[in-house]
Amino acid sequence: MELGGLELFFVLLAVSAMIGVIAVLGGVGGGVMFTPIMMGFTPIDSLVIRATGLLVAMAGSLVAARLFLRRGLANMRLLILAAIPYSGFAVIGACLAGYVRTSAGDTGEAAIRLALGVLVMSIAVLMVSNGRKAEYPEAADTNPCTEKLRLGTSYYEQSLHKVIHYRVARVPVGILLFCFTGLISGLFGLGAGWAMVPALNLVMLIPLKAAAASSTVLIGIGDTAAVWPYMMNGNIFPLFAVPCVLGLVIGAIVGSRIMLRIRARYVRWIVILLMLGAGVKLLVDGVGRLT
Repeated sequence: MELGGLELFFVLLAVSAMIGVIAVLGGVGGGVMFTPIMMGFTPIDSLVIRATGLLVAMAGSLVAARLFLRRGLANMRLLILAAIPYSGFAVIGACLAGYVRTSAGDTGEAAIRLALGVLVMSIAVLMVSNGRKAEYPEAADTNPCTEKLRLGTSYYEQSLHKVIHYRVARVPVGILLFCFTGLISGLFGLGAGWAMVPALNLVMLIPLKAAAASSTVLIGIGDTAAVWPYMMNGNIFPLFAVPCVLGLVIGAIVGSRIMLRIRARYVRWIVILLMLGAGVKLLVDGVGRLT
């Protein structure tokens, strides 16, 4: 059954709103769900979907960022440090997207998707094995450089009715991971929260809710830069992008309110499920391009 213009608008609006709620709770950005769903179930050109994926992830993150920053849940000092490598490599990835499609062909893109799918699912399994330890990790190996930057901070945990103090560890490794996630974000239009949340939580030992909130804000910064190469190449289709962006904004507003009250273990399982789903989709896409 074919949908008319108005029906299609509201279908895209509703689907995008649901994606926005779940994406904010997991701190993964709407693109990590939006792009695989649209590429798997619609005939729309992949570059248009990837460009719109970055656009909706950016819009949803920017809306949610205001509340997270106001409540002190996002780590502002760390965001300033991470924004430069993430944004720079996101732009590089966006510029490479057209080159990979025209020069490397399906084989090159399939190999990248397969490797990425394995990585995403491995991180999800790691988060499952860590259990509740990942919700409020303790950083005991901070170095003098980290202390001088004063990256450690605190936030009020509404679900526990107490203030959570934390420090930040392994900053150089985290910066390298931000470069990698920025590149992948721009290249595939997935957003990078699926990798950024584990990087902040498991590597830099930031509490999970603070990691998810910081990831959401950072996605809004980096994807704002990454979407420009797609726009300059004419890959943004307004009739498709407008309902998707509007839906993500509505979902992000709802999700950011829920985020302040939900317990950390629920956020952890949302992140795990989203990462497993994204990993399976990437593997399926990679195998399909090789056959």
